[in-house]
Amino acid sequence: MERAAGNGKAPEPGMVRAADGARREIIHEYNLDGRVGYFVTDNAESNDTCLDELACELGFNKQHRRLRCCGHVINLVARSILFGTDADAFEEDCRADKELQDEMKLWRAKGPIGKLHNIVHWVQRSGQRIEKLHKLQSIENTALGIEDKTTYDVITDNATRWNSSEAMMERGYQLRNPLDSLIQAEVTEWGQYVAARTANGTRPMPKRSRKKPAIVDDKMTSEDWAVIAEYLAILKPLKIATKRLEGRPEEGKYGAIWEVLLTMEWLLKHLEESKMQHEHDEEPYLRVGCNLGWMKLDKYYALTDDSPVYLAALVLHPAFRWPAIESQWADHPEWLERGKAAVRELWEEYRGLPIEQDAASEPPMAARKTTDLDEFMASVRKLSTQRAPATPSTRDEYAEWLSTPDPGDCLVDNPIQYWLLRRRQYPNLSRMAIDLFSIPAMSSEPERIFSLTGQMITPSRRRLQADIVGAARCISSWEKSGAIQIIQINPNLPK
Repeated sequence: MERAAGNGKAPEPGMVRAADGARREIIHEYNLDGRVGYFVTDNAESNDTCLDELACELGFNKQHRRLRCCGHVINLVARSILFGTDADAFEEDCRADKELQDEMKLWRAKGPIGKLHNIVHWVQRSGQRIEKLHKLQSIENTALGIEDKTTYDVITDNATRWNSSEAMMERGYQLRNPLDSLIQAEVTEWGQYVAARTANGTRPMPKRSRKKPAIVDDKMTSEDWAVIAEYLAILKPLKIATKRLEGRPEEGKYGAIWEVLLTMEWLLKHLEESKMQHEHDEEPYLRVGCNLGWMKLDKYYALTDDSPVYLAALVLHPAFRWPAIESQWADHPEWLERGKAAVRELWEEYRGLPIEQDAASEPPMAARKTTDLDEFMASVRKLSTQRAPATPSTRDEYAEWLSTPDPGDCLVDNPIQYWLLRRRQYPNLSRMAIDLFSIPAMSSEPERIFSLTGQMITPSRRRLQADIVGAARCISSWEKSGAIQIIQINPNLPK
């Protein structure tokens, strides 16, 4: 479906309607009008505008089909933890043109993470400071008797992208001793200069004096480093969740939509524990950050009620079903009541669909030479196994499946394979399940494709048209997924 996103025609501001037209054109071109499923997007208003028009034209429930990228939600939660309620305003302030000292002051107000940001960027701006940092690491390694002589650069963060901030803090904490030595040298030099100019504080600082280096005010204390360590501990589960959900759920796991609710439950409990752990901290950074992060995640957890897909996918996972949700929502019976009604409503949409013939037929067998006996047995088998009628069944497959759990279901690790094997027994329910288990939890895969698309447009390729760029990325994506195989005719040509 990457091609259906209009690859190569990414809209700029003010071009949303044109982009919508391009998407509709592609949907019609590939005859997808009756096969459009769910949309995993962020909070951009242009997404709502696009879905409003598509829902009107194609006749689907926009609220049910609009799903939120879990990676985007985790990003908002992490930014709230690190930068507070004004994370967006802070990002705009950081991007605005201003004097270096003013920018450093802006970051310093954010506490230890802001001070570390200033130190890292200060080091990165000078080749001499980078070289000195490596020398200090070598000295420390020798003093500690560490055989590995590898030294490291600092990692600069990118505005307020939380994963880059986490990487900056992790490397900064690793290099805290060499960084402290670098800053202490600046503090000592400035102190000596002030002492010389003021006669050890006996007279005021002359007007014509050097300006105080801004980095001196960013000296990290042991308490500051302890806060950085706590930030890393708080962010670690968010990093784990992002890594798990950014995959492509080819087997119905590691990036599937059914994992979202359980992941959010796990993160909410983690942030609740972190709130309690830091509620009596003298400094407000961690206490306030954990509370804001929990509030942000709780908001988006509540928004999953807008679509029954999150819950239905978890219910139709044979290893979880309703008991898994009931154990998590034991204190919220009203959630269970609403959830069961929503899943039932979604099932009724599938229940009335005509049974697809491929769902009622046997899976194809590997071709082999047959004998007259094989043909006789096959003819008898056809008499006893009639094809399912291509009309909606009066059976309630959903209720039937719920009432007949198999003891081995708890061991199921691949829900897509599970439902493929039951397409004959539960034709409509399996169709619903496979649809749901095919939905990704995040939009990371299309975003990677869009990034690669941008890399194709080099200065020497400015005349490439959108259709060529889109086709090239589409073929590359198909090959990567195994849908097609590209044969190299001339082995001497570079790949």
